[in-house]
Amino acid sequence: MATRWTILGALVGVVLIPTARSQTPGGDGPAYARRWFYSSTNLQADESADELIALTRRAAKAGYNGLMLADYKLNVLDRVPDRYFANVRRLRDAAEAAGVEIIPAVFPVGYSSGLLAHDPDLAEGLPVEAAPFVVRGREARPVPPATPLYRNGGMEDARGDRLDGFAFQDDPGAGSFVDESVRHSGRRSLRLAAAGPSPNRRVMQAVDVEPHRAYRFSAWIKAQGLRPAACFRLLILGTGEGGRALTFFEGGVASTQDWKRVDVVFNSLDQSKVNAYVGLWGPSEGDVWVDDVSIEPLGLMNVLRREGCPLVVASDDGKTTYEKGRDFDPVADPKLGRDPWDGEYSFAHDGPPIRLAPASRIRDGQALRVSWHHPIAVHGSQVMCCPSDPKVEALLRDQARRVNELFRPRAFFMSHDEIRCLNWDRSCLDRKLTPGAILAENARRCVAILDEVAPGCEIAVGSDMFDPTHNAVAGPYYLVNGTLEGSWLGLPPRVTIANWNSGKAAESLAFFAGRGHRQVLAGYYDVDDLSGFTAWHAAARDVRSVDGFMYTTWERKYRLLEEYGRAISAPAKVGD
Repeated sequence: MATRWTILGALVGVVLIPTARSQTPGGDGPAYARRWFYSSTNLQADESADELIALTRRAAKAGYNGLMLADYKLNVLDRVPDRYFANVRRLRDAAEAAGVEIIPAVFPVGYSSGLLAHDPDLAEGLPVEAAPFVVRGREARPVPPATPLYRNGGMEDARGDRLDGFAFQDDPGAGSFVDESVRHSGRRSLRLAAAGPSPNRRVMQAVDVEPHRAYRFSAWIKAQGLRPAACFRLLILGTGEGGRALTFFEGGVASTQDWKRVDVVFNSLDQSKVNAYVGLWGPSEGDVWVDDVSIEPLGLMNVLRREGCPLVVASDDGKTTYEKGRDFDPVADPKLGRDPWDGEYSFAHDGPPIRLAPASRIRDGQALRVSWHHPIAVHGSQVMCCPSDPKVEALLRDQARRVNELFRPRAFFMSHDEIRCLNWDRSCLDRKLTPGAILAENARRCVAILDEVAPGCEIAVGSDMFDPTHNAVAGPYYLVNGTLEGSWLGLPPRVTIANWNSGKAAESLAFFAGRGHRQVLAGYYDVDDLSGFTAWHAAARDVRSVDGFMYTTWERKYRLLEEYGRAISAPAKVGD
């Protein structure tokens, strides 16, 4: 499952209480001295603060002694209103009275919208190299392809229910149909029906692209009763060795909706041909209509402007490099990281043109080659910061200082989690390190920042990006450029691991125990019984470094809070 510490960009916090490792009576498993619960709460809203205060008191009565607090506002403490600080004071007072510690989270490295709200140019940038532009009047814009890259996107050419121009089509005439009664434009569309003989309903065609270019993959979609709605995908796979995925996009449509354009942006990386899929993966019911599919090269949409992401404007033969100010005006995308709000990136708009300076050496009609960097979104909205830019560390230090002044906590939680885009721009590449080494160094620096801000504090971090049995792998891992192996070398043994690798719990627990880390089991995940505890408890039976459990809900489901509280307070009586 796509578990994450941040929900809708929220940061998290965790309680750490120093304790000696102990066993349950009879020595049959760990005793959980650290008993936490997770809450994703916006403390700027008075009503939400009231609810969290009540939940904290309830949790204390159920035996919990730690609140894992998720609040995006901890990223932007320089711009919250006074009532936010008043609500924090109310929560702190209630938690202290109930015997529950609050430990805030810092460092949104992975889900970075809160950091990027301060400076959207600090996103990790994927390279576009020597894209063709042409000058018309006083502006240069991308050269459009001579013919559409995606063939028969209007679904007009077909023989019966089988479309022309596609490498394959699932179940033509049985699960996919050419429809002449419902269409966005032209005479036809493609209808994909959940009912059919195969588990999926997709069409795919191979598309020629240029390496290291940015493209937008679009389709007009209509839906009726589709379930689950998230089964709809636009997917780009490279055709090189391993077929690396270049997009990570699911959903984007409602169960029932009229025609709507759905977009995903991708970078071709080193690929010259990609496989472009549109369709449904595992639908249970409903219908989707697809029309006017296209793939088009992009211009300077979301162009990043910082030292590690240079914009290069050159002549078509590459012999002349033009200068900002002398040959063209400063270039910036006003929507970069500001749409619909600070720290969020939209990908449906057009990029700005390159406007010629009054005394420019560039002439009307001239062909240019333009290189730049752009951010990419994973699973709809996740954008990663560039951990190698010095301004990122400055923002992390500022956040740690503000959070420490607000809470004066005994411990912090470092929010390194699901880092899915890394080591593409010059800030990273010029260091000549692997992604794993970059992450390890960032973790070291983050520990050092906390030691500077709050000497003697305790520190915790989620397991996944430092776990060789989870995400710290050779790859390819999402859009990480290189291996993440060795990232764990940046964590000193004093850092507690909040372990959520339920798929390989035994191996993961043993790995971190072998490196000297104490561990908290991050279980639950909104199931309807105690299985979110019992499986973890069994895996940890012989791991002496485990001394905590967290009731972790991504859906704000607290119905079983008391039942889990009893289980972690007396684990020897559960599952034996």
